[in-house]
Amino acid sequence: MKVKSMANRYSRQIMIPQIGAEGQEKLARSSVLVVGAGGLGSPALTCLALAGVGRLCLVDSDTVAESNLNRQFLHNSSDIGRPKAESAKEKLSLLNNEIEIIANAEHLTSQNAEKLFTGYDIVLGAVDSFETRFVINKACISLNIPYIDGGVNDFSGCVLFSFPPRTPCLNCIYPETTANANNVGVIGTVTSVIGAIEANIALLRLLGLPNPIDNKLLLYDSLRMGIDFIEIKRNENCPICGKK
Repeated sequence: MKVKSMANRYSRQIMIPQIGAEGQEKLARSSVLVVGAGGLGSPALTCLALAGVGRLCLVDSDTVAESNLNRQFLHNSSDIGRPKAESAKEKLSLLNNEIEIIANAEHLTSQNAEKLFTGYDIVLGAVDSFETRFVINKACISLNIPYIDGGVNDFSGCVLFSFPPRTPCLNCIYPETTANANNVGVIGTVTSVIGAIEANIALLRLLGLPNPIDNKLLLYDSLRMGIDFIEIKRNENCPICGKK
């Protein structure tokens, strides 16, 4: 990335003492993979692209449906039926044509997750299926990559930072044997908030700044406009991260 372009495009970020030119260069050298280009992925990907993360990969095998359009703002009516990966990359490239954007329409499975995630600094989960979230969790633990998980339910949402053994993993908080797949109502304001928080946690990590949700589960309730932090502990007997 050209120095002049960086100074112009990111000038308001570079003004921030905790970022500066050095921090902006860190972001330019960083890479983030986001699983999901929908309700959570739209704000997360947009924030990361605009902030100047140098290499941004989105993984989503779904296609755009009309029911997505109340919250998935990387897509519009003319995209219905198109692969979300293709549609999202197109919009993100218009927002920032100076970063590398990789779109992967491959269906994420336990067989290909590690291959897809290898080489990235952070993985963000922006999916509505616990089954997929557990696949992401296991692959990130195996590769020793930080995982930022987001979830939404009606008017509320949550964000978890997972990087065992420093923190609990997803399975420590939501055991795989008890968690249910999400199939709930969703409002766009909540997905926008949670996706943006996921992106913010990723940027703090990439910049080397303190993480406010280390060993905490962030809960957002839009009905009372409140954010709560619940202290969480790692399960030493967790079958997924217990041996880390």
